[in-house]
Amino acid sequence: MVSKKEVEASDSSIDQPVIMLKNVSKLFRKKIVLRDVTFDIGSKDIFGIIGMSGSGKTTLFQMMSGIIKLQAGDILVKSDVLFNDVKDIPDYVSVFKNTKNIRQKFGFASQIPSFYENLTVEENLMFYAALYNLPKKKAKESMYRLLRLVDLVDDSKTLASELSGGMQRRLDIACSMIHEPKILFLDEPTSDLDPIMRKQIWSMIKEINTKGTTVIISSHILQEIESLCTKVAILHNKKCMGYGTLKELKALFKRNRQVKVELESGNYSNILKKLKNKTGIEKVSVINNKMAVFIEYGDEPALKSIIQMIEKSKDKIVTLEVSDATLTDIFEKLTGE
Repeated sequence: MVSKKEVEASDSSIDQPVIMLKNVSKLFRKKIVLRDVTFDIGSKDIFGIIGMSGSGKTTLFQMMSGIIKLQAGDILVKSDVLFNDVKDIPDYVSVFKNTKNIRQKFGFASQIPSFYENLTVEENLMFYAALYNLPKKKAKESMYRLLRLVDLVDDSKTLASELSGGMQRRLDIACSMIHEPKILFLDEPTSDLDPIMRKQIWSMIKEINTKGTTVIISSHILQEIESLCTKVAILHNKKCMGYGTLKELKALFKRNRQVKVELESGNYSNILKKLKNKTGIEKVSVINNKMAVFIEYGDEPALKSIIQMIEKSKDKIVTLEVSDATLTDIFEKLTGE
């Protein structure tokens, strides 16, 4: 049990966490999969969980949604998410002691589609509505609302097997939302989709979030997580290596500042060789025909050194950008991958 005072002390923001993971550990056949994972998820978040394949993202999702149990720690959910009347109920309750309510209030869309290929879009949604014991009138209202949200109104009578990959993914998400969950889990929602379809899915996720649903996403596409998520947790070596807003994560790595230079000649080989041995320069590479140099935060001599080398080479600078680390940079630094 966690009191309001404890929560307010741990989170200075107005919006209290909707889910709190407390030292969560999980074993499969005596093999440690996750160890002492701790982080909070706010009610207005689009929360991203990233990590290499096998880092435990899907396992963590299944534990947070009460599908599988843990060995140590606890996962707490705000009681007003699960109950209409919280008068005599603690502020936070364990996911694992309230699995019936969790199923009614959480939605889950896994990497493996859960819809039925031989049913139409409409029939799939009504089938899942029946599983949640929704009254027929409410089920139809929810179905029509979701058809508009996922842009499948014109395909409501189409068999699921005849939909495109992106449309099937939208249907799967709609099925997970038929009971109007307050928290939605999306496990790799854009995997195997082309860039246009991915963009459509992300746009839909933003729309779902603006309507009041907390969205928790696992993904390996870091650029998309960076542009979409309000907070991110990084899993590696069975642990949570860091979590928070992108700004908070960047603050941990202020010494990583990226300098991108585009030269008129487009030839960077000689300058890169010289920069590799310079003090204050951590990493050099060429990305999209631009030289990318990582320098220590606030290291002005290193920046001047880069400019002086270019001037000595008698090449001309077309563009020069100085920026903080990206999520990809942070991930590489934390995981070494």
